[in-house]
Amino acid sequence: MANSPTPDKSITNSARSSDSSGQTTIPALTFIFRGLVIGVSAIAGIGIGLAVAFIRPDLVWQPSLNFLNYKKQQFTFLSDTLFDVDKASIRPESFRLLDEVAAQLPLAKGKRIRITGHTDFSNSGDALTLSYLRASAVKEYLARLRGEQTYYWTVVGYGASRPLASSSVSNNKSNRRIEIFVDD
Repeated sequence: MANSPTPDKSITNSARSSDSSGQTTIPALTFIFRGLVIGVSAIAGIGIGLAVAFIRPDLVWQPSLNFLNYKKQQFTFLSDTLFDVDKASIRPESFRLLDEVAAQLPLAKGKRIRITGHTDFSNSGDALTLSYLRASAVKEYLARLRGEQTYYWTVVGYGASRPLASSSVSNNKSNRRIEIFVDD
């Protein structure tokens, strides 16, 4: 009667094999099998998702990337309205335009103001230096009106490296410009 089951002894299953620690190997096989099933179902789900995306692209959710548009305000002026040809000093009749820009700048301190200068390929001098000097002149004028310490000012001269239009004679006017960005 030594081998008969009693309430304090459990019956061992002869189908399960025990290793030296006394644990059975069936849970390990179950874990591997479940992992394979999850992997196969994940691959099938990806395949079905791709099939739906190709067949009915209107059903696929597309995120809005509006949060990437960090430019809240932008002002663009043709250089011909602010400056004389190959000059970096602001014409007196253009002060009123820049006064209007200064009035529209936000009142909150700590905003970033980026002023970029652009020229075209037809400049007789150094286009990069001229574009930087023009952007600096606009920055100095706006800083005098609104205060040097109010904003974080950035001045960049791109020269002719970022044209808006092709380099034909009629399109060169739009390539000569000053852009003012108010970033958060």
